[in-house]
Amino acid sequence: MDSSLIFRRTLVYRVAATLGVTLAAPVAFVGCGAKVVVDSESTGAGGAGGAGGTSSTNSTTDATSSSTGTTACEGTGPLTSFLACFPSTGLTCPPTNEAHGAIAESLDICSCLHSVDAGPKPDPSGNGFCCYDTTIETTCAIGRPLRAEDGPAVAPVEATRRGWSDEPLAPNVEGLSAEAREVLAERWIRDGLFEHASVAAFSRLALVLLAHGADESLVRAAHEAALDEVRHARLSLSLAAAYRGAPVAPRGLPEALSLPLDEGLRELAVSTVIEGAVGETLAAVLAAEQAERASDPAVRRVLASIAEDEARHAELAFRIISFTIAAGGAPVRDAVARAFRDAAGRLPPPPAEPQLAPAVAAAHGHVPCADARAAFVRAMDEVVMPLGRALVEA
Repeated sequence: MDSSLIFRRTLVYRVAATLGVTLAAPVAFVGCGAKVVVDSESTGAGGAGGAGGTSSTNSTTDATSSSTGTTACEGTGPLTSFLACFPSTGLTCPPTNEAHGAIAESLDICSCLHSVDAGPKPDPSGNGFCCYDTTIETTCAIGRPLRAEDGPAVAPVEATRRGWSDEPLAPNVEGLSAEAREVLAERWIRDGLFEHASVAAFSRLALVLLAHGADESLVRAAHEAALDEVRHARLSLSLAAAYRGAPVAPRGLPEALSLPLDEGLRELAVSTVIEGAVGETLAAVLAAEQAERASDPAVRRVLASIAEDEARHAELAFRIISFTIAAGGAPVRDAVARAFRDAAGRLPPPPAEPQLAPAVAAAHGHVPCADARAAFVRAMDEVVMPLGRALVEA
């Protein structure tokens, strides 16, 4: 049994035991991209999340029903190509130049539509959806981002020492060209800046939990997660500095001073589904997959450590969702069910592949996009959706 499978199984059963819920058969994913098909007979409740599904034998989540909106492209994020599909609203699918709106609405909160390249094309799942070759820009990392008015916020970076890149890490750079080292440095800088911003995101979460009367264990765990993110930022930026041969550190993050704290229970529940139950689980599973394949000892240790921490953050998210349902009753439970159902229909894109030889990329902790997306599908299928359904049905 491979270690990534053991990681996923350990995570799902550990969270289920913590929540005191019973897991049913996993939701069946038929492919990756913009939609997921759920067999209502296997879920026992007519759809993902255990509530709000249709009565048909096979129901497909409506990829256009997201309430999260879309993110404006900044032109700086990595580009990823995939087949985007959405339900037809007429007798025929719209031509390529008229499909932008429906596809943009189907994207997750960390993506924006770069271009619709070709289509309509046949729906590989056989459900008659309208499908198009699409290019998207990833505008945030998998995990818990720091939300600002104009999208995820990260600090600028500069070449200086302020304690953020002082971990004694020494990845093997022998034989790497200067260009390859810089590519690897930039990837770790990007990851480090998102980890740095997550410190503020978890600090805000702790305040919101206090406002809603959460118990001590949840508030303490949110603060501990913020400290984990400090360490993740240090590890990531230290690897970046080792590849680059110069120190790096984030500058100020003024967005942290203007975070909204007036989040109701329902809003807290929904944001925790998206950023925690889904985002942190995918981050944990991807890091575990990367750690399993990485042959560089320093990189492997960092990724394995991050994977374990992100798994605990995912567990915290499910505990918070359970708290919001208990405190808010049926309205929160229904909102959680819808959030899980929407999440099942919109997998976030994996990180773009670095411009490196495949063997070099794998050795230093990167997996091909297709493999990363497959890991996301497995995480949703085996961890997120069974736990979400169990929470809603409890």
